[in-house]
Amino acid sequence: MNDFYRLILLLVFACNNFFQANAQFENQRVKVAVFTPLYLSDAFDGSNYKLGKSNLPKNILPGLEFYNGIMLAIDSLNNEGVNAEISIYDSKQDPMDIERLFSEPAMQDVGLIIAALTTASELKFFGAKALQKNIPFVSATYPNYVGITQNPSFILLNSSFGTHIEGLYKYMQRNYSASEIIAFKRPGSTEDYIKNTIIDLNKRTSTSPIKIRWVDMKDDFISNDVTKYLDSLKSNVIFVASPLEIFGANVVKTIGKNSKYNVTAIGMPTWDAVRDFNRRDNENVEIIYSTPFNYSSNEYLNRSITKEYKYKYKSRPSDMVFKGFETTYHFTKLLQKHRQNLLANLSDKEFTVFNNFDIQPVKLKKSNTLPDFLENKKLYFVKKRGGNVMSIY
Repeated sequence: MNDFYRLILLLVFACNNFFQANAQFENQRVKVAVFTPLYLSDAFDGSNYKLGKSNLPKNILPGLEFYNGIMLAIDSLNNEGVNAEISIYDSKQDPMDIERLFSEPAMQDVGLIIAALTTASELKFFGAKALQKNIPFVSATYPNYVGITQNPSFILLNSSFGTHIEGLYKYMQRNYSASEIIAFKRPGSTEDYIKNTIIDLNKRTSTSPIKIRWVDMKDDFISNDVTKYLDSLKSNVIFVASPLEIFGANVVKTIGKNSKYNVTAIGMPTWDAVRDFNRRDNENVEIIYSTPFNYSSNEYLNRSITKEYKYKYKSRPSDMVFKGFETTYHFTKLLQKHRQNLLANLSDKEFTVFNNFDIQPVKLKKSNTLPDFLENKKLYFVKKRGGNVMSIY
């Protein structure tokens, strides 16, 4: 696998970090600029590849997989005869080079920017450029809007933490309104934010509020700190009010060791990365968490991409591959159809790939005359038991 990835990096570098997908068609060509973190300066000294035969650094792989997804999308768009020019750039090149790029001819008449960003400073920079040049900007992976205000050109695809908390509240309200929910909370400002948000939502709801009991716990809690709140004679519902993965994993592990308790454990979107939840133990614990991305919704396309990816790169595609494919294909097609006013037509479902994005304007202050940004409000809920995904809905 690493030999294939090294070859890809060499090809990317040889093409000056720039690719174009062109197809002749009757209508005017649309231009898309895609940025992904390739860290080419870490891999090359001048034109010489300097990483040798060692494994690629972990920081390179996500951006490279996003790039591979973009290239799969380009193949699909070309096969459909879409008249598009898609340029791919390394978002980790020198910031001054990126600054100059926005003044070069290659960026003129660009109708859409897509980026897989990794830092708040990058987010602020690209958001400012999109606003200045009035170009729709899709932030494909970074789940934050820090530094973004009154910028209706900014599209947050990976839903914000606040949206997840509100979504989890509504989920509990719909499904467990008759139950007492035990909320385990560790010390911390983020955890305080979660608690205060839930309390505020309970006060403002127009329907029945959830019954929730808050329990403060330290990171070094013992089994009895959890089990004393559980009832072996009924189904228990707990809410882990912390994004810290190890805290949530330890709470679930503690319950899993006590098989006399039947528990539904509801947690954060960060639970998607908890490998312990893929284990076959914890049969007595039903694990539920939220995510804005569901790549199992289109089984035929999922299998097709997986097959093609294995053939080309000798490995299974990660979520970053699917993100690169979906954002490039979906939004390029939307741009082609709505080139004059893409931002007003983001709800068009004609080119849905995997996810039913629900992109809505967000105002951080009611007094603001413009939306601060546009955000994907669609959440899916993953249900796991015994290491198996039972459902995503």
